Amino acid sequence: MTIDTALTIFGVLMVFAPLIAILYNYIVVGDDLITSRHLFFLGCSNFFGIAALTTGVNGLYRGNHPMSDVLLLFAGTALFFGTFWFAYNRWSLPPKIAVKRWRTSPTVSAASILAVGFVAMLFGVLASALPVQIPVVGQIISVLGKLLPAASVALFFFCWLRNTANLIYLAATGAAFLLAIFVALFGAGRHPLFAALIAIPIAWYWARWRYQRPSATIGRILALGVGASIVILAYSGFRHDFMGDADSGIAMDRIRQLMKFQLDTSGDAAGFLQEDAITVSLLCIEEFHRNGDPDYFHTLRFVLSNPIPRELWPNKPQALGESLPESLGEFSDGYVNWGPGIIGNAFHDGGLWVAGIYGLLVGGIFRIFDDILRRQPLNPWPIAMLAAMSPKIFAFSRGDVALYTVELIGLAVITVLMMNLIKPIFGATSEEDFQIHDDLGSAPETDG
Repeated sequence: MTIDTALTIFGVLMVFAPLIAILYNYIVVGDDLITSRHLFFLGCSNFFGIAALTTGVNGLYRGNHPMSDVLLLFAGTALFFGTFWFAYNRWSLPPKIAVKRWRTSPTVSAASILAVGFVAMLFGVLASALPVQIPVVGQIISVLGKLLPAASVALFFFCWLRNTANLIYLAATGAAFLLAIFVALFGAGRHPLFAALIAIPIAWYWARWRYQRPSATIGRILALGVGASIVILAYSGFRHDFMGDADSGIAMDRIRQLMKFQLDTSGDAAGFLQEDAITVSLLCIEEFHRNGDPDYFHTLRFVLSNPIPRELWPNKPQALGESLPESLGEFSDGYVNWGPGIIGNAFHDGGLWVAGIYGLLVGGIFRIFDDILRRQPLNPWPIAMLAAMSPKIFAFSRGDVALYTVELIGLAVITVLMMNLIKPIFGATSEEDFQIHDDLGSAPETDG
């Protein structure tokens, strides 16, 4: 069997296995449909499955790989998902941690929701239209600020669905959604656009669809998902028309292009396979296992050193997605950022065994967050946080793992700080007020 055939079979398996796992967990086990775990699995279908098909079908390789490299990729994948399953389903530590976290939240009122929502929208404006020039602070706002309007969308929309008589929430949802789309088009990245689009089904699911028939819920989310995918595909066709920091004129021009929905459907099937995470993962196995040595615990060192400005520490750890193409001379035509894949990151950080460590950590952390969501499903604050984090969770299996870890931690820190700042102003509410206690398990509308 050739490596092309092996990777193609692996790709087909990894396209469908995560999707089957999501449906099994939801329909058979009775788990929630939209969780951090399932967003991650959805991303795995793309960044393991489609990426493996890209490599196998298109013959896209950046190195010379014997079958042993492919077998190590398969072994790393199996080890990662094996330890992920154990950490999420059998490890007792994550549930013990989750039950002690997020026990109180700011009181949900029109004042608190609007205040936090508009502050998050302001962060989006500061990250795009009015960039902050303060060292460190400016970089944080620039990286994370464009995702925060999506949190506002989820926050406002969830609260309106829980109290449809409050038209202020509905108007705020519309304003936040328009701003989130506008802010997303200030750059070439797709993550802010993804967050803005997925915020609607996330809020809708936790406010209403969670309590309805699974078949109806799946159909509605599938319809919205297809619509969002079409929008993102349309944007992908012209997102590189301007590189660097865009201005409002360029953002408006992109909106006009987006409204045309021009999709390139002229290519063959192979032309639509464009994900290269598995290609770069194989390259990492070659560079840091077969022909070289790993950079042990690089991700940990990157995360710990990230708060230190590079101006003060020019040689501080660099993201693998940047350092690898730079070391191979791929910067000759401009800036390049590769997605090494979570298995490629593991081999760069130490080897096959790191894939198992990654599985434990990722599975355990997702279990903690998902338990918080399940325990208080009527709480809009963690739902808004999930909306902002959604593109990073979705793309985490693509990587760069170190960079996405920093960004996810940053969003969590911003959320916790904001919650703690507004509790003394608007009051705090215990988790019991966000739980469902009626026998039917339905979620009645509120008066807030």
